[in-house]
Amino acid sequence: MMDYLMLLMAVLLLAGDFAINKLYQKKVGADVRAVLLFNCVNGLLTAGIFFVINGILNGFSFEFQWFSLLMASSMAIFGLLYNFIGFRMLRDGNMASYTLFLMTGGMVLPYVVGLIGLNEPFSVLRTIGLMVIFAGVFCANTPKTRPNKKYLLMGGAVFVLNGLVSTVSKLHQIENAIPTVSSASFVMLAGLARCICCFIALVFMKKEAETHAPKRNMLVYLIAVSALFGGVSYLFQLIGAKSLPATVLYPIITGGSIIFSALAGRIFFKERILKPTLIGICLCFVGTCMFL
Repeated sequence: MMDYLMLLMAVLLLAGDFAINKLYQKKVGADVRAVLLFNCVNGLLTAGIFFVINGILNGFSFEFQWFSLLMASSMAIFGLLYNFIGFRMLRDGNMASYTLFLMTGGMVLPYVVGLIGLNEPFSVLRTIGLMVIFAGVFCANTPKTRPNKKYLLMGGAVFVLNGLVSTVSKLHQIENAIPTVSSASFVMLAGLARCICCFIALVFMKKEAETHAPKRNMLVYLIAVSALFGGVSYLFQLIGAKSLPATVLYPIITGGSIIFSALAGRIFFKERILKPTLIGICLCFVGTCMFL
């Protein structure tokens, strides 16, 4: 029971993290500099949080392996790219639609890669669940609710990029032939890689006028809350993963975050959830449950 309560807290914190992303976008903006600043500070704070987590779990020792650094850097780049696109999606759309693309991609793509490239066992029920999820995404973007083609292309890109993040993480976790670092150290390396990439980009960017100076005063506070929510959420997922199989863990995280993010968007940002979108969310949740 305690494991499921931790997963519930992880889902709520994840939805809260998405809401902080939306608030940051509304307060600071979705331009390149704003996104780079967010990811630079967020990456540094995430690395710090997971240094502490790793210290609690494994003792305060710095782990390093070249393969882990390569995979963490790849994960950081994919995550940075979907953040760029995601901020624009949050600006032009709502949290329900963004989370639908983001979280389904994070679950579906690793499953397909495992099926095709890793010789994982085929499951009829999960394959049906996969089709139900795609039906849910399609339903949420029917002609009555469908945004413009640019928004749909951004949604497709977020779907693939977050899927690649999950796939890289999965490949790192199952690697046995090459030495790797622990899960907490891996997330710490990914945070550092994201911070360094963004810092270098910011250094070489042209200095622009501080048009959002009053709003940027709250920059660090928003990012700190985002990093804290995301870090603690992932910690709870790591703890849950010790006793719950992945086929239970990821569907709960995916389905739960889609539902609670839609509710957060409705409660905090007064976003309308149209009937086709609601049906799409329900279908995605049902499809996700088929992976249990």
